[in-house]
Amino acid sequence: MASPELDLTALLSASEAALYAGLLDDDGKPKVSIIVNWRNRGLLRVATDDQGREIRDNRGRPKYRLLDVARADARTREHAAVMAERLAARANAA
Repeated sequence: MASPELDLTALLSASEAALYAGLLDDDGKPKVSIIVNWRNRGLLRVATDDQGREIRDNRGRPKYRLLDVARADARTREHAAVMAERLAARANAA
């Protein structure tokens, strides 16, 4: 049985992006604030159409491409791993 192809250009809301990245609070709700922080820090860009206009839903909320969310998630996890290593090295040196 062939597996379905993943559409990396799929548009996600901030809630869907947080769910994809596994960013959930203790109650299992998506942490939209982290997605917003990624956007504000330049790690995640709002999806754009062919004319370069931001894609937003009918309430004016930005949409994000699945591939961009995956990249931002990978970058932040990689950075967290590096920082954890550095902190552990400092703790062992002390």
